[in-house]
Amino acid sequence: MYKELYYNDDLENLAEEIVFEQIHMLINDDETDVPTSEVSIQDIAAIALNNMPPKYVCNFLEKREPGEQLKEEVKDLQKYAKRQVLKAIKKVKNTPHD
Repeated sequence: MYKELYYNDDLENLAEEIVFEQIHMLINDDETDVPTSEVSIQDIAAIALNNMPPKYVCNFLEKREPGEQLKEEVKDLQKYAKRQVLKAIKKVKNTPHD
């Protein structure tokens, strides 16, 4: 409710994009059996994101042309996100929400 009171269009949690990127890659690589219903994908993302450190950026240039430090942080987040997404997939498959 309060968030809508302030301009926040440029505020983005990169961890969220990275988690969905990892989900997409795992679905497309056909090596992992990923539940693909909308509810399952949302559950996987929510579980993984709850275990991820947030990484917020709020500057258009920072998103388009990240500095070296941000690039390294993103690489680390990608590795961590893949582990968290794989754990989340296992949890969703064992206790589906559908």
